[in-house]
Amino acid sequence: MSRTGKKIGRNEPCHCGSGKKYKHYHLALDEQERAATRPAPPAPNPAPDPVDIAKIPAMLKTLSRTGPARDRAEFADLQAMIGPVLAFVENQEEIEAASTELEAHRAEFEQLLADPQAYMDRALALFKDERFAPMRATVADIRRAFDQVGYPANTASDERTIETLCAAILHLADKNRRTRYSTELLLHLPAFVTAGRYLDGWIIQQCADQTGEIEDKPNPFLLAMFYHGYDAWVAEKRAETDSTLRTMGLDPERLPTMKLDELDAWVQAQGADPAQTAKMEALMQQHPELRSEAIANLEAMERDSARLLDQPDAASLHLSPAEFGPWLKTLNEHLLEALKKEAIEPETTLTPALASQLLENVMLPVLREMAQAIFTPARIQQLIGQIREYRKQQFAAGNKTMAACALGAITSLEREDEPRLNNFLISLCYVTLKPEIGQEPVPAAEAGEV
Repeated sequence: MSRTGKKIGRNEPCHCGSGKKYKHYHLALDEQERAATRPAPPAPNPAPDPVDIAKIPAMLKTLSRTGPARDRAEFADLQAMIGPVLAFVENQEEIEAASTELEAHRAEFEQLLADPQAYMDRALALFKDERFAPMRATVADIRRAFDQVGYPANTASDERTIETLCAAILHLADKNRRTRYSTELLLHLPAFVTAGRYLDGWIIQQCADQTGEIEDKPNPFLLAMFYHGYDAWVAEKRAETDSTLRTMGLDPERLPTMKLDELDAWVQAQGADPAQTAKMEALMQQHPELRSEAIANLEAMERDSARLLDQPDAASLHLSPAEFGPWLKTLNEHLLEALKKEAIEPETTLTPALASQLLENVMLPVLREMAQAIFTPARIQQLIGQIREYRKQQFAAGNKTMAACALGAITSLEREDEPRLNNFLISLCYVTLKPEIGQEPVPAAEAGEV
């Protein structure tokens, strides 16, 4: 570019008239002049002040309340996760020193571990301390877990119910919560060690390790955190049940004093009254968890129904020799054939694995055939009548557990159309035959007299 503003090529004659090429003469001078008159570039923005990481949790807490509505829950989760980690980093040396001090008391802790019940009792008592309150499950947490894994029965504490509760605990204790809880537990360690509570310190340290590392099994800390919310949920459900009973016209305070006949009559009246049925259906739709819980309770009673067959006073429900006699011979023949196939003498004590195999592969098919053959509709009605009488006796004696088992059996039998698949009937056949297995069949004459 010449001084006149006209652009000149590098190889064109210079604008000064010397005859030389522009690049060999005035190009350098012109570029210097342009550089001298070019405005200075803007100064770079100053670097932002470094963020104090200790202030991050407070910032996230503020954002969880005042940030965009769609992001508040995420900010709250981040605050809950990051806060303990930063606190751990800040107190790491103190935590490690407390852990080192605990080593002098390892033998005392191992002695406690040798008594699992004492260990569990102490751990559950420890985690009732209010300093652990922020980690406890809420009623909303419990409801969310049961919505996911299913509702437990409140009429029994059988294996299925325990499995449901464990599944709920593990559902709530997801990976993020486990990591956070593990860190928060260790933050409490120095205070317990300083106070000389070394056994409690060991429990905290062990539970922190288990919470952070073992993902498929609850530990005392997770149990304590869960059951705090669970107990509150149970109390809330009890209040809801009382309210429902009042809505249906029954005073909950009168319920414990009612006789079985009164209860049954009230239940039948509810089912026969269209207005009451509609009212109950409206309640179920308004509170879907009520239906889930009712189904869980019914299923638990039906699962538990076979328990009554092991009661000494339930022998009257067992099959007569005339009924089980012909099947005893069939069953013994099948068992002997199976033992012969395995090269096992009949008098040999069976291992649990082999006994389970024989029950599943040999006895169960026979028991199914037996139940199907014996339990005609008329025989089922006769059995239901016997169980009703047994239930009445148990209820009058205050044995509500066995009365509930009997109700489960009655409910199961009243809608049965395929006896070979009914667990109560199969159990009844098994309980009757079990003492007789290996014995001689009942003589036909004796069976006919019964």
